[in-house]
Amino acid sequence: MMFILCLSILLSGLQVHCHHVPEQHKEQEHSGGKNRLEHQYQPPAEGQGTEATGYDKIVEENAEFAFRLYKLMASDTPPQNVFFSPLSISTAFAMLAMGAKAETHRQIFNGLGFNLSDTEENEIHRGFNLLIRTLNQPNNVTQTNIGNALFVEESSQLLPEFLNNVKTLYEAEAISTCFKNSAAAENEINEYVKDKTNGKITQAIQGLDPSTVMVLLNYIFFKASWEIPFNHVLTRETDFFVDAKTTVKVNMMYQKGSYNFLRDEDLSSWVVKVPYKGDSSAWFIMPDQGKLKAVEDGLSGEDFTKWNISAKYEKIELYIPKFSISGSYDVRGLLQRLGVNDVFTDYADLSGVTGQRNLKVSKAVHKAVLDVHEGGTEAAAVTVLEFQRTSAEFPLATIIKFNRPFIMAIANEQICHFIFIAKVMDPTAQ
Repeated sequence: MMFILCLSILLSGLQVHCHHVPEQHKEQEHSGGKNRLEHQYQPPAEGQGTEATGYDKIVEENAEFAFRLYKLMASDTPPQNVFFSPLSISTAFAMLAMGAKAETHRQIFNGLGFNLSDTEENEIHRGFNLLIRTLNQPNNVTQTNIGNALFVEESSQLLPEFLNNVKTLYEAEAISTCFKNSAAAENEINEYVKDKTNGKITQAIQGLDPSTVMVLLNYIFFKASWEIPFNHVLTRETDFFVDAKTTVKVNMMYQKGSYNFLRDEDLSSWVVKVPYKGDSSAWFIMPDQGKLKAVEDGLSGEDFTKWNISAKYEKIELYIPKFSISGSYDVRGLLQRLGVNDVFTDYADLSGVTGQRNLKVSKAVHKAVLDVHEGGTEAAAVTVLEFQRTSAEFPLATIIKFNRPFIMAIANEQICHFIFIAKVMDPTAQ
């Protein structure tokens, strides 16, 4: 069977706060009945370009951003499941930052965890570019497809430089759209996302405002098989202890094999690394009874570095529940708590997009679905932005049973980057 994980959707709306859009040059190409907004970018010469700067420039900052965001989500919904894609969110807002100026520009990068005094902006964008192209390599055993798109109101004209940059560095395509017919535009965007995520995300946006002038989105599709598949014959129904008063029945997968694992006494947790075929792995972290909140508060990207060094590769008996969880989040509110404020107000300066200070983000929603079972993982995520006019030592065969709330993080080994993070409070909750 397949292990399915559906990645997150971020919906973020940008509103224009004046009625006049500056004249810009726009070239259109009719392809499949859609107008593609073209650019004049010339690719770098052989041996030059994004390869000169690695994604190591953004990995550490993105890891810390991922856990800061996770802690906010977990604190907002302590008794509930959590699932999201930090990579999808950071990619969408980093792309948006290419059109941001002044304080808006600074707040976005600070919110994402980047210090422009230490790292040049070009290095950040090139790091994202290399990360995208590395994940999209067709010969990867783990299938990961990540991409970006702009749906632009037919009457709006964006700066050629902005279009060039998002196309070149974020591999975004631009599609001319009639937002005045909001129902048709909503259907067009949802069908686009559904196609890009192999049907895992069917409703990226809902209730699209007719005054929308642009939608910016990021999507991720992820599919992988466990290096050692779980035998479905060995899956048994057993108890999962949600809390001291709540017990639910789950289908518990079982595997006796060798894994990298450890007991982290500092975090009072068991940690097991379960690899996929290829270059990705899932980390399962199970805090001791009553320690989940303390682990969430203390968890950081440095812990994963420590675990990679300290984990022992030994035989264990591993029990992990099959589960399907989902999440929906107001990302606007979360990012405002991280100091990203102006971009959501009339003070927003996104003049690098249209040439005028006439845009703001009006809506940011993140949706995600995760399905875990015996065979592997399939994932899909999308981040959408709407623009509108504004006004220790262990014996062999240690038994580790994930039968109480735990944290799961999926990381790509090649880029050392977290793609998904989940908290499983109740595997049976829909």
